[in-house]
Amino acid sequence: MCLVAVAAGLLFISSSPGRTAGPVINGYPYAPRCPQAGVEDVVDRWGMYACNCTSYVAWALQANGQPIDWFIPGAMNAWNWPHVARLSGLRVDRIPTVGSVAAWPHLARPFGHVAYVRAVPGPGLVDVAEYNLPTRRGKQTFRFDTRDNVSTAGAVFIHVRRRERE
Repeated sequence: MCLVAVAAGLLFISSSPGRTAGPVINGYPYAPRCPQAGVEDVVDRWGMYACNCTSYVAWALQANGQPIDWFIPGAMNAWNWPHVARLSGLRVDRIPTVGSVAAWPHLARPFGHVAYVRAVPGPGLVDVAEYNLPTRRGKQTFRFDTRDNVSTAGAVFIHVRRRERE
C-alpha cells in the first residue's frame, strides 16, 4: 500500500500507513544513462547537463510539485542559483528546510554545487540527495548520492514553495 500525504507544502510518500518517508528523491529519469550522460554533455529536458547536480535538483523540484519557472535558460550553473532565485522573488537564506535547495556557490569552482534537502537532522546539519558531488580533487562523478549530517557551512538555501493546485 502506498500512502501519499501533503505536509508543510511538500509531497511525501510512505510505503506503510501512518509513516512519512520524506520527499521524493528517487526516480531521476537520466539515472540509467549516468555516468555516461554527464561525460557526453547530454542536455536534459530542463536545458541542463544530465547527471549533473543542477539537472537532478530541477527534477527533484518537479517531482515534489515545486515550480521551476524561475529558471533562466543559460544562467543555471549551480553557483548562480541563489542569484537567479532572488531575482524571481524566492527566499534565499542560511536556514535549511525539507524541500529547499542547498547551494554551495564556491564548491567545485567555477561551477558550484546544488543538492535537494531531504531532512534537517539538527542545527547546522542537512541530509541531502544529489548528483555529481565532486571528489576532493575536483573530479566529477556523475553519480547519485545521499549524504547525512552534512554541515551547512558555506551553503545557502533556496525555498521553493509547492505549486498551488489549480
